[in-house]
Amino acid sequence: MAKRKKQTSFYPWIDAADHSKGYKMNFSTVVYTEVARTAEGFMQVEFVELKNPELALDFAYPQSFYLSSEGLILHKLANGKFEVIAKTDNC
Repeated sequence: MAKRKKQTSFYPWIDAADHSKGYKMNFSTVVYTEVARTAEGFMQVEFVELKNPELALDFAYPQSFYLSSEGLILHKLANGKFEVIAKTDNC
């Protein structure tokens, strides 16, 4: 059975080290498929495409990322820790 495609907003932080600076506006949603759930409760997903690439922010979208129930988008570092790279409003 084919995996169902889902979509979410993707707003990268202006400065990943300082979230108080806010985030960049992105007018295209990211289409993804769910891969698994982590022990920490994050949903692991695979990037499929941008819904509206002509409206999308120029950003290096990761092939694999994680969604938290708090509306954060994370990626996993080599040491196994998670780093917040963006936020979403679809949780």
